[in-house]
Amino acid sequence: FYTIEHAETLAIFANQAALALEKARLFEEVQFLAITDSLTGFFNRRHFFNLAEKEFERSLRYHRPLALLMLDLDEFKQVNDRYGHLVGDQILQTTTAIIRENLRKVDIPGRYGGEEFVVLMPETYREHAVQAAERLRQTIAGFPIILLDETITITTSIGVACCDNQDDLRLEMLLNRADEALYQAKHMG
Repeated sequence: FYTIEHAETLAIFANQAALALEKARLFEEVQFLAITDSLTGFFNRRHFFNLAEKEFERSLRYHRPLALLMLDLDEFKQVNDRYGHLVGDQILQTTTAIIRENLRKVDIPGRYGGEEFVVLMPETYREHAVQAAERLRQTIAGFPIILLDETITITTSIGVACCDNQDDLRLEMLLNRADEALYQAKHMG
């Protein structure tokens, strides 16, 4: 038979287990918040670089292809100035959702800056990275953002760089090349 003392002991254990589960859930939530950008859900810059450095080293060590996309939303400042930051935030969220839907599970997206994003693409050759960038560019441009009284479209410029030679001995060099390619894309329209 179970006594009242047994029930009280069981209640104490149940309360302790519930507290432990809640602590574990809160720890997981804090950990998630520490590595992600709260607006876009992409990895924050610090965590992106941690993951990217590991993938970069793996790529060099095993002589595997690696690509990096750097995306920038065109004329985003004018969007914020004209429609306000709430609309700007909506556009960032919509754009990052489109990017995420068009990536593979192994790709690593990150928020690089305000309206700049990076995507590290392990096991990706230049040809496939360029195709992915063009697909992203077209999909983003083809997705209308519906506001109360008008519809706007957003365009993006994308720079592509690949780790396909021994000159890329540091992740920063790959990022620099992607940034230069982005700059060229911006000026070419």
